Amino acid sequence: MKSYILIHIPHSSLYIPENYKKEALLSSQELETENLFMCDYRVDEFIDDKSQAIIFPYSRLYCDVERFKDENETMNKYGMGYIYTKTSTGKLMFNPNAEQRKIITDIYDAHHKLLDETVTNILEKYQKCIIIDLHSYSSKLVYRLFNYESVPDICIGIEENYYSEELTHYFRNYFEDNGYSVQINYPYKGSLVPNKYYGIKNTGIVSIMIEVNKRVYENDFDRFKKVLTKSLEF
Repeated sequence: MKSYILIHIPHSSLYIPENYKKEALLSSQELETENLFMCDYRVDEFIDDKSQAIIFPYSRLYCDVERFKDENETMNKYGMGYIYTKTSTGKLMFNPNAEQRKIITDIYDAHHKLLDETVTNILEKYQKCIIIDLHSYSSKLVYRLFNYESVPDICIGIEENYYSEELTHYFRNYFEDNGYSVQINYPYKGSLVPNKYYGIKNTGIVSIMIEVNKRVYENDFDRFKKVLTKSLEF
């Protein structure tokens, strides 16, 4: 994998601090079920060499680093901003106090500081940085939230001012050639851009999101891992 590529995996962890778990408005079994359902379980296992990866160590149910912290975050209306308060079914899950919110916010900020610094270092060294924002998703979840019934095996997300048409076509053709259905910006759209560079054109950053439908790797994890690994050799 080329040295100017950075893999970002924000949602693979299941870890929620024990003291926070105790504050959940769900039973422990309900919380565990929601955690497994919502998180990109095992996605970090797709990458063997993690020297070029930033993997967030907390569950998204505790802190979701791919959300905005302000009113621009569209998922706030579902209780799924950077601090989750509701489950995917709309049931109340957490009601964090001011102290807990500060702790979570500090964790969020530290992650983005690391991301900013890492990308800056890559840009200074190579004058370009390709971010692969790696996720998985559930057909059941997108139906539950957005009422989408037909969704692809692979969703490729692109972000205006931070995408390469050539690279987008490469990934689409590559996955289709390996037998997977692919759509661009559906059912999810966009891709992570470090806060430091968000809204700035011509930064040298290309960011592309790869969302793998969980049905793909639940059926054959090893096969898809090989396919994905090979795709990163462009």
